[in-house]
Amino acid sequence: MRCRRVKIFINILLINILVRNIVERKADIDRWKRVNDKILVYGRRKVGKSFFIKNFTQWDEFFFVKRDGGILDTRNFREISYDTLKDLILRNRDAIIVIDEFHRLGGDFLDFLHAYSDSLGKIRLITSTLWLSRKILAEDSPLLGIFKEFKMGLIDERDILRYTFKHLKDVEAVNAAVYLREPWLIPIFNSYESTINNMARVLVEHKNTIERLIGEVFREEERELKKTYFAILSAIGMGKMKSSEISSILYSKKVIPKDDPSIIQSYIKTLISIGILKKITVINKKYDLLTHSSPILDLYFYLDGKYGFSEVDIPMQEVKAVMKERIPFHIEDFFRELLSKIYGLKVGKIIEKEYDVDIVLYSFKKVKMIGEVKWRRKIGVHETRKINEVMSKYDCEKLLITQDKKGISDDLDKDINILDINDLRKLIK
Repeated sequence: MRCRRVKIFINILLINILVRNIVERKADIDRWKRVNDKILVYGRRKVGKSFFIKNFTQWDEFFFVKRDGGILDTRNFREISYDTLKDLILRNRDAIIVIDEFHRLGGDFLDFLHAYSDSLGKIRLITSTLWLSRKILAEDSPLLGIFKEFKMGLIDERDILRYTFKHLKDVEAVNAAVYLREPWLIPIFNSYESTINNMARVLVEHKNTIERLIGEVFREEERELKKTYFAILSAIGMGKMKSSEISSILYSKKVIPKDDPSIIQSYIKTLISIGILKKITVINKKYDLLTHSSPILDLYFYLDGKYGFSEVDIPMQEVKAVMKERIPFHIEDFFRELLSKIYGLKVGKIIEKEYDVDIVLYSFKKVKMIGEVKWRRKIGVHETRKINEVMSKYDCEKLLITQDKKGISDDLDKDINILDINDLRKLIK
């Protein structure tokens, strides 16, 4: 009897842990409702593609292609041949069929899908390789016009905030949300530690996981192509956010034959398309800024560029110092994307000689909202006056984002709205 009770307790504990670690991806579910019968799901590794399809969408058959080309029928616990898979696809037009890591079947499978496109039923293809994403997005792709693309990135800012507000308190709920948009970090995040300590520990103890996460994306790339991609990511991690700056770094390292930003544009476009990089428009200039979509990857490449993190071990204290240095930038980026999705506006920045505007939301080149992020408890008179001075230059809605509006001096202009943690809770509801 006692043994049975222990088993029941363990099962309940495991179920609670599982439920605790599941984030309901409402934004992705809403997007999924607008797709058609033939869907190509793609994105970087470990963003939750397979988990999302298995747990939040309908399907009848789920096949997983192994590295050696073997095909696992996960519903019936068996391995099938390639010919059997093709036969099942053609015979079961009413069934919803999922094929995970389908790129491992080779180019012949793409030709098969193209040849029998009119006879195909409901098919979901999942991939995370860079070369195939580039091939599928090309104009001569055999899948172009047949499959609807469904790009999966990190967890939506609204969804992760709803999750962290349930499990963490106030400031830590927001700090953690910035990084827990990476689904694989959620099970190893310790709620009893600060976000800085958690992420420093992850970087040190799970460095190999982060390296594999990127390495897997480039697995099928040629050696020289892979070298160029990594050099671009490393340059951005070192703070070179303009394509002209990146090309100069790559030329100095003899990665590209001349210092010409046009040489790396196709690489950047591909990295953006799969969700590794993203662009921030500088609306008062004629260029965009490039940044890592994932804060944990930004930290990794920043550490690698500064200390050679990929090749040598870095003390935990040094990693924590880097975390403290980079977290304000990550929080700023988080709020920029969050507000963009809440208000349905494009994101940008304004860069002037004397100042930068952290958050610019615009539509049809017209600025609708500007925002400043001061993520701390108290903001003094000197800072509020500087905020007033900058924001007074713009005729639009103005926003100051901080931890607690009670900690702001009375000097702040009345036309500047304040968004603190309590407001944030209400906003995401």
